[in-house]
Amino acid sequence: MSRSAAARALARATRVVFVVLVCVASTRVDAQKDVRTTDQREIDDYHYVFSSDCQPYMTWQARALYDSWVKIGSPGRLTRILSCTEEEYAAYAHDDVVPETTHAPSYVWYAKERYGDEDGYAAYNLPGGMNYWAQNVGTDRRWVVKLDADMILLKPMTVTEIPARKGQTAAGIYGYLVGVDNGMAKWFVDEETERRLARVGGWEIFDADDFKRMTPNWLEQTVKVRMDKRVWYPYKGTGDVYITEDAPRPWISEMYGFIFGCGISGLTHNVMPSTQLYAGYTPWDEASEDPFIVHYGTKLDDGKGYKWDKHYDEGHVERMTCETKNVKPFPVVPLPREPGKGASVKERREYIKLKIMYITVTSINESVKKYNEDRCDPVVRRAMPDKAPSRAPTVELTRKRKHVSDKTPMKSVNARLESEKSASEALREMRLLEKELVHESRMRQLWTYAVLSWIIGSVLIGYRVCSKRRVRSQRREKNPFRVPV
Repeated sequence: MSRSAAARALARATRVVFVVLVCVASTRVDAQKDVRTTDQREIDDYHYVFSSDCQPYMTWQARALYDSWVKIGSPGRLTRILSCTEEEYAAYAHDDVVPETTHAPSYVWYAKERYGDEDGYAAYNLPGGMNYWAQNVGTDRRWVVKLDADMILLKPMTVTEIPARKGQTAAGIYGYLVGVDNGMAKWFVDEETERRLARVGGWEIFDADDFKRMTPNWLEQTVKVRMDKRVWYPYKGTGDVYITEDAPRPWISEMYGFIFGCGISGLTHNVMPSTQLYAGYTPWDEASEDPFIVHYGTKLDDGKGYKWDKHYDEGHVERMTCETKNVKPFPVVPLPREPGKGASVKERREYIKLKIMYITVTSINESVKKYNEDRCDPVVRRAMPDKAPSRAPTVELTRKRKHVSDKTPMKSVNARLESEKSASEALREMRLLEKELVHESRMRQLWTYAVLSWIIGSVLIGYRVCSKRRVRSQRREKNPFRVPV
């Protein structure tokens, strides 16, 4: 065999061995990737956030939402944004209701502090607290899931089933926000922004960067809607049926502030009506029969005498202390027998309606009971504070106020803020380091396989060349016509 032929054979063998070994390496890397994916679930790339205050009414709601998140596997992270006054924080003893809780200022009198508007609007806490968290704390996850406190999670949220992307949220529908379509929106946004609006609210999935960019506009647009006398009573174009001459401002101003804030931020919405089911509502399609979220913001009524509403007086009773742990639980609707296989769609959906009502109130009662049992047990009790922990020195808010009312001092955040920032930064650095190590490990493996393939290929070619030479030599020895040298 000539040297050129041997070289060509060596090259071919080397390529074959290299391809085989690379395929083996890729299989191993994919297997390792599958293991990592199992450990780091896609559903863990979501940060659930909701707003609350220091009232008993919001405390049991927060615990019920937290427990529902735990029951579905604790996907990602869940943060309660607590907005209270200094006096309320000092007396508040329930920081442990949701382990990851951020203390934000109270925004009830935000418009007064900033614009001199004599309007105490509790709903300012929602955009105000969200903006405070987004700008000062933030997240290390790709997606932010905005929830209301009066929700129960039944399944982890995921964009693989509830599509969202950068620049477009996934969102629930709020059909009564008629001001989006009847011309009212023109008073607040331009035509280009108006085309991006949709009647959405309640829950949303945001790209984390989009959420941070949107929250300042949400707060400012809420103030504009709330202060604009054109939408006050007797104007009916907002869809708010509860406005009166004595209470002329729409309570749903915050909802319009959210929609307008999203539009001004350049966001559009993928409206997903069946992701959420209101407790007490009958499912209307297959998806709403198996919702991700239950929202109990309206009255639950089975049509046979059972009625319950979180807004009733009993909802405002303290029930999360050792002294009040025996307060009567919320009434639960009787759960009927599950319909058989031959049941009609109407019968099946009526059963699902009652089952969702049953699950909702039962979950709330169980959360309150379990919390009180854990907190009031003599052994556990000694390790739990009677009051909220002391808080760190104040820091500047995102925007300065000219002065701060004595009624609602705008102190910023407790020591938890710094720890959350540190934890987020540490986790982000760990993930970057992990990616670098994985990449380095893959390159090291590929280099090792390349070297091995070259060595093995060289050995095989050398063996083949030697074998052919030996065969040729043997043939010459046996050739009867060979002329002796």
